[in-house]
Amino acid sequence: MVTSILSSSSTDTAASLAAASQAIAEGKVKAAQAVADLSTIGDSVAALQEKQKKQEEQSLAQSKINVQTLEKQVNKSAYATTSSATDIGNLVADSTRLNVYSALKKGDKGDVYRFTTQGTGSITLGMVSDPGLRVQVMTRYGGVLADSKEGTGKSNESYKALQNGDLKLDNGEYFIKVTHDGTTSLDEKGKPIEDKNYAIQLSKGLYKTDYDTIAKQATAASSTPQLSSAQLELQNMLQTQSYTPTGESGTQKLMGMFGG
Repeated sequence: MVTSILSSSSTDTAASLAAASQAIAEGKVKAAQAVADLSTIGDSVAALQEKQKKQEEQSLAQSKINVQTLEKQVNKSAYATTSSATDIGNLVADSTRLNVYSALKKGDKGDVYRFTTQGTGSITLGMVSDPGLRVQVMTRYGGVLADSKEGTGKSNESYKALQNGDLKLDNGEYFIKVTHDGTTSLDEKGKPIEDKNYAIQLSKGLYKTDYDTIAKQATAASSTPQLSSAQLELQNMLQTQSYTPTGESGTQKLMGMFGG
């Protein structure tokens, strides 16, 4: 009887010790995870603070630069293809900023713009528009690098990174495509918004010159279905030469477009 009681007591003690050991082990794992989580949060906060500091330094440096604004007015193509894209210029780090002002009418297939970059670097894309538009950044052959539409996976993540200035693009040629996103948005009077104004801005660090492109509606003359490489190069050269100084800032243009 005594032996049975002692055996039972030993078994209970062993089980209790095992349970206690397991609880201690689980506690250590949770504690380690908590420390790791705190470390991750700390790293994120530090990274955010560093980014904010750089943005403040960049804003201060930019405020000391006397920016020249050059403008050209062109007619878009009715064909939403890379081979008929409207050229908006060359994006150079700490030198140029590219701006586009236009509108997408009801029934338009879309607008496509071409730009080039010099050297690999982080690009920032900003956009102000009426609701109901989709923006994609593409290669000449239609490969989508970034997409504003939610639910498009990695390309949507890249678009958000592009908005934050965290997406790097290699030296080369790129295209921006603006289309209706398929949703119906209403104005303040409850009427569907059919014609949608928008402004797109591309930057790569500081800038000394703003290149503004006012993209007007397509005409028969501006709507060649497909241009050869030589024709496209000539068109881009002529459009680049058509930039002229303007006294109107980008903010004033936006206020004019959106009634500010």
